[in-house]
Amino acid sequence: MINSTYLYFFFILLAVCFLIYLFINFRPVNNEINNKILLKNLLEGLEMELPEELKALDNSSTDPQKLS
Repeated sequence: MINSTYLYFFFILLAVCFLIYLFINFRPVNNEINNKILLKNLLEGLEMELPEELKALDNSSTDPQKLS
């Protein structure tokens, strides 16, 4: 019969792997929007020309009050 210590170790390892899997697959997907806002702010700070895609970007789109 399998030693109970190995069984506990296996279940703990399984739980940790499951938590890592959940963290990787269900993290926020706002990274692309945040990157565009950062790029827009950087280009505005350097007084460079903004592309049309960034001109249309609204900084308040990440405001949590507007999302609810």
